[in-house]
Amino acid sequence: MEPRIISFATLTIALSFFLAACEEPPQTYVASSRPVKTIIIGDNLTGDTRTFPAVVDAIQKAEISFRVSGKVQKISVKEGDEVRKGQILAELDPVDFDIRLKDRQASYKTAKANYDRAKDLVEKGAISRVDHDEIRAKYFTAKANLDAAEQDLLYTKLKANFNGYIAKRHVEKFEEIIASQTIFSLSDVSSLKLKVDIPENLMILIKREGAGVRKLYALFDNISNQQFPLSFMESTTKADPNTKTFKVTFRMDAPEDYNVLPGMTATVYAAVLPGELQPAASVMLPVSAVISDNEKRATVWVVDENTMTVKPRKVTPGTMIGDTMSVEGLQPGERVVIAGAPFLRDDMKVTLLETGEQAK
Repeated sequence: MEPRIISFATLTIALSFFLAACEEPPQTYVASSRPVKTIIIGDNLTGDTRTFPAVVDAIQKAEISFRVSGKVQKISVKEGDEVRKGQILAELDPVDFDIRLKDRQASYKTAKANYDRAKDLVEKGAISRVDHDEIRAKYFTAKANLDAAEQDLLYTKLKANFNGYIAKRHVEKFEEIIASQTIFSLSDVSSLKLKVDIPENLMILIKREGAGVRKLYALFDNISNQQFPLSFMESTTKADPNTKTFKVTFRMDAPEDYNVLPGMTATVYAAVLPGELQPAASVMLPVSAVISDNEKRATVWVVDENTMTVKPRKVTPGTMIGDTMSVEGLQPGERVVIAGAPFLRDDMKVTLLETGEQAK
């Protein structure tokens, strides 16, 4: 039994050495290059485009109302009608106003006759100057009342203040209305206004009256491949207390081929000129492209396309807006790493995953 045991043990040891010899030693694989995403710096180093949601409004609008109270006798237009300045839109029942006018006319005639007699009598000394002045005051009061009655009769006809369209009618025929009650909403859509809210962190960097905007246009979701030029109109100088934004208004010519109306929405695109949102000779880069080393200096990685290696470049950081940052120290045509920068080292070979150009 003993020789068989020794033989089995020897076989076991020999088998262990055989299996160990068959295993491959562990190997370390080193990537030949690091994959990175890049962009190419454009010729316009300060190209920067911002987008803002906008609401369309009429270039001019008004709530039209009668200046006197009464019953609506006639409505001459309907919603959507185009009207001209001075056109009669609606009329009140004039009966009561005619009666008042005739009463004022009678009072005026009596007051005028009394005043004419008083002027002769006071010159002859038949009445005192005090009596004369009292009669004269009644005459002027009667004249003012007559003028008011005549004007009230004219006010029974409601006219358009400017050329435009009836956006909405607020009353019905035969309805009793009071003075200043809105009868029609009148809108002039020969041109349009687009209103956007600008956050304070951008408003503080933009010059007044829209200076510095290179290109300004609007896009509508349902109108494809067409830009509508805009021009600056006005902006508020006080922030909304809730949103901390400033209302900026742009003007847009009404398109001939599309029915763009107040209340619709659009997107405003603003391309900013050099020096408006970032320092001169700077470029906007994703924050992921910039590696900060101190408060005043930062580093980006520039790709040498001849050797496909990267070199660090010291740049000066500027304004950071959202997920982008302006930096100085780059040249047009240079390819900059925007993803994978923290894992790079000097002269490391890289492979381009995705490329693009900086917006101009």
